Amino acid sequence: MDALNKQERTAATIKMLVFFILAVIIVAIPMYFAFRLPEKEAEWNKEQYEDVLNQLKNNKQFERDFLQKTDSAIALFSAYQKEEDEVARDKIQLRYSNATNQMEDYLQKIEADTVKADLYDNIIFTFNNLFGAWNMKNELEAELADCMQNSQSKQKELKSIISNIPKRLKPSSQNHYRKKKLI
Repeated sequence: MDALNKQERTAATIKMLVFFILAVIIVAIPMYFAFRLPEKEAEWNKEQYEDVLNQLKNNKQFERDFLQKTDSAIALFSAYQKEEDEVARDKIQLRYSNATNQMEDYLQKIEADTVKADLYDNIIFTFNNLFGAWNMKNELEAELADCMQNSQSKQKELKSIISNIPKRLKPSSQNHYRKKKLI
């Protein structure tokens, strides 16, 4: 004996099966991504972390190299200040110029829109103007010493003139006084 509503039962079973499969898919897809995405994110984060570590390592090495060039420039400037011979000073200034040029080469490696680029650019600008300011200071000191020497010689000359004035005035003032009495 066959059931009378066999078609209806088959249709209801198919509908329930489709609904069940749809419900399982709706639950299974988020579960798959919930468990699979953290692994992928961990891989992406690990790659990004390694990239950041490499950049920091490169930055650290770059900063060491730049600092070494800066220290070299400072040492050359100190040697320049102590040196008396002009030829040796010119050689030191040439080596100093080479150090600042290498510092500028390092500056080209930095991205232009960063604060670090502005900082390094200002450091290089200061180092480039250092010799000019030092030479100007020395010239001004020499001019000041010359002015002081001229001032002292003028003071001595003025003192000798002032010391001679009473000797010159006494005889003439006495004669002038005598003439008034006679008149």
